[in-house]
Amino acid sequence: MNSSDVSLDIGAKVSKVEYTELTDVALHGTEDSVSIEQNNKLLSTYCRKVDRRILLYATILCILNQSDRGSIGVAKVVGLENDLGMVKNDFNIAATLFTVGYLSLEFFSNFVLKWVGASRLLPTLGILWGVVCALQGVITTKGQLYAMRILLGMSECGFTAGILLILSFFYPKHKLTTRVGLFYLSSPLANVISGPLASALSQIHHPTIKRWQWVFILEGVITVAVSILGYFVLQDHPEKCKFLNTEEREFIRRYKHREGTLGGSQKLAARDVFQVLGDWQVWVMMGATFAACEACGSVSVFAPELINELGFTAAQAQAMSALPSACGAIAMVFIGRFVRVCGSHWLAGTSALATVLIGSIMMVSTLNVPVRIIGLCLTGTGGFAGLGIFPGWNITANSQSVAASTVASGLTVFFGSSSGFVLSNVFINSDAPRFAIGHTVNIGIMVLGITSCVVTRISMGRRNRKLRETRFGGEKVFQFEY
Repeated sequence: MNSSDVSLDIGAKVSKVEYTELTDVALHGTEDSVSIEQNNKLLSTYCRKVDRRILLYATILCILNQSDRGSIGVAKVVGLENDLGMVKNDFNIAATLFTVGYLSLEFFSNFVLKWVGASRLLPTLGILWGVVCALQGVITTKGQLYAMRILLGMSECGFTAGILLILSFFYPKHKLTTRVGLFYLSSPLANVISGPLASALSQIHHPTIKRWQWVFILEGVITVAVSILGYFVLQDHPEKCKFLNTEEREFIRRYKHREGTLGGSQKLAARDVFQVLGDWQVWVMMGATFAACEACGSVSVFAPELINELGFTAAQAQAMSALPSACGAIAMVFIGRFVRVCGSHWLAGTSALATVLIGSIMMVSTLNVPVRIIGLCLTGTGGFAGLGIFPGWNITANSQSVAASTVASGLTVFFGSSSGFVLSNVFINSDAPRFAIGHTVNIGIMVLGITSCVVTRISMGRRNRKLRETRFGGEKVFQFEY
């Protein structure tokens, strides 16, 4: 087991006996004399290859994705609103329109990805949103900003859900949640990097290009350059992966067929998709994801403004906005160990949302600067910890078919992004500096998220008992991991 498995192993519930059987059968179809050590070595080699190519590139591009999306929050505190003549809730409208554009095509994106292929679709999306991000740096009116935010949302939709889907194609079930957690680590890292970076960019003085314009232009150009590499790095699924040798492709094909998750080559059937969409448990699970993304959005988009309203300068607010995200990044690194201590995803997730709940209560209760900074850090810690748990849990618990993985990954991102509708309209300028409405709404959403975790746990326990009762002899059946 490599270091990433040790730090972020947040979902492995496959026993050693079952794991050994899977690897033996994956290689040879029956249990034979091949040593466990050789099987482990082959799986470890395969995962390292995918980590270095698919996962590493996806994480880097996701950092740029999150940075481009949240750059409007930094631009706001360095003159965006004044230069574009924005008043009252115009900024919130711009933030909402991004979500409108994002959700307009999001749910269908994974079906397009299955048809077009990840190696072509995802780099193209990166180039598109990079261009749109850069174009935000040349706008002169708020109407143009509104149009750019809609286009940015439309061009970004499909990226995160697409990455989640291809990760489910490449990784075995007991390795998947770990890698999804590593992928989502890019979200707080983006905030940690973009805060000081944007602060430095905003100090550039130019006779015609304003500080907030530099933020958009340079971040967009960097994204386009990195996205072009995706045409040479990303692969559609392991069965046709160019950087794997024949033995590795056959190994993972047999392995995933044995565990019932396949590898991405299976065709989508409309009947299977509608069957998954009709499962109420899938929808309930998304409540926790919605809550975690609401908390993360509070930190990503509105942290600079929240800190600025506490009396800090714009430059100080940009730099300090990295603090809550740094806490979140640390939490995501150690969340795997915490899940193992809790013994389950649902209990660890409940604790993460409870941490956000405490932070929101602290921020709504007082204007004391140190207390509110601590509350914001708790929000970042719990929110990003939840982001390291819930998406991976959603995909792993619904990996019994390509249809289930496609729907689960799509709904995970759809519900997570839907939180932007609420977020963009509860942290309003007229409510500064306390932002009581926004924090109160967050409190209510965290309670709903915790309830979602508890209901899902009860439902999965009951379903697993029924599945075990209906199996024949030693037949292996799919089990929901909670």
